[in-house]
Amino acid sequence: MFEQLKIQFLASFENKMESLKNALEQQDAQALTVSVHQLTGSSGSYGFDAISELCSEIENLVHDNNVIDSITQVKTQQLLEMMAEQIRNTA
Repeated sequence: MFEQLKIQFLASFENKMESLKNALEQQDAQALTVSVHQLTGSSGSYGFDAISELCSEIENLVHDNNVIDSITQVKTQQLLEMMAEQIRNTA
């Protein structure tokens, strides 16, 4: 049962990645915060601790600065790469 839920969660990564990319492209700090906040808890629940930790870092950066700065952009790109790697590993 848990493995099936984990697979469904991974299947949602592509949509979540699109949301993250759109937030970056539009420099929408609020949308980025919402996206990473949602990922933080759910990623940790499914055992993707590195993704969860990176999401938490991004959320804190955006919250502290209220903008998407260069550090936030780099960390979000790292997050996108980590998520893409997880998708590849399950394919």
